Amino acid sequence: MGDDKLLVTLKIDGRKYPLKIDRSQEEAFRSAEKKINNKINQYRVAFGGENSDLNAQDFMAMTTIQALVENFTLEGKSDTAPMEKKIVGLIEELDKYLKK
Repeated sequence: MGDDKLLVTLKIDGRKYPLKIDRSQEEAFRSAEKKINNKINQYRVAFGGENSDLNAQDFMAMTTIQALVENFTLEGKSDTAPMEKKIVGLIEELDKYLKK
């Protein structure tokens, strides 16, 4: 294992997951671990707690779905193509004005 890699064990909903990650990403993985566990617990409470018909895998799937939806939503917000198109249009308009 090189200096830039680190073996971490994340504990998600009571289960341990060993992962080899870049050292620079450790904080992000630890934050993800906390956020995942919090979201699983929120779903567990919202759907009846330990008395729910849902199991740990169901809560994990629900959390995964939510995380991906949030990711897709953020990807859409980072689409700069419409802004770039508008800027190009404004530059062309300025060029026409300055040529007069």
